Amino acid sequence: MQIGDSRAYLVRNAQIYQLTKDQSLVQQLVDAKQIKPEEAETHIMKNVILQALGAQSEVYPVVVRLYPQRGDILLLCSDGLSNKLRANDLLRVILDNLDDLKNACFTLVKEANERGGEDNITAVLAKLTGSDLPEPIEEEIKLEHLEFESIHDTSEENTGELA
Repeated sequence: MQIGDSRAYLVRNAQIYQLTKDQSLVQQLVDAKQIKPEEAETHIMKNVILQALGAQSEVYPVVVRLYPQRGDILLLCSDGLSNKLRANDLLRVILDNLDDLKNACFTLVKEANERGGEDNITAVLAKLTGSDLPEPIEEEIKLEHLEFESIHDTSEENTGELA
C-alpha cells in the first residue's frame, strides 16, 4: 500500500523494478504525456504531492499485490533517496552489498547526502528468505493493482494525526 511519493522497489535476478508510482502532480503530467519522465526529475512542481497521511481527512492508497520469490529484495524509501539516486544507482549499491543490507542502507543514504540530500532520507531493505516462498525463476514480474476504498480520518477533527 502506498500514499504520496515514498517508493517501493523490487530487486530480483540482478534487476530493479519500481513497484509504486508517485502520487504527485508531475507523475500525472507524465502519465498524461504532457511532460517526459526526464523532465519530471527537474520540474518546478516535482515536490507537489496529491496525497499524504495526516494532511487530509480522506486518502486513496495505491495497493499493489506482488508475488514474491525466495531471494527477492525489497527497498522501501522516502523521496529524499529516490530524488537523488536513480534506479541503476540503487541497484548498484544493493548488488555490491548483498551480504550486508545494513551497509547497503548506510551507503544509499550516504550517496544521497553526497548529492545534496536536503530532504529526509530513509531506506529500508528486506531480503525475503522464507522456505515457503517459491524458488526464484526468471520470468516477467507479476504485479496486480488492486482497487481500494478511501481511508477516512475518524477523529472528531482532523488534527493532522491518524486516528
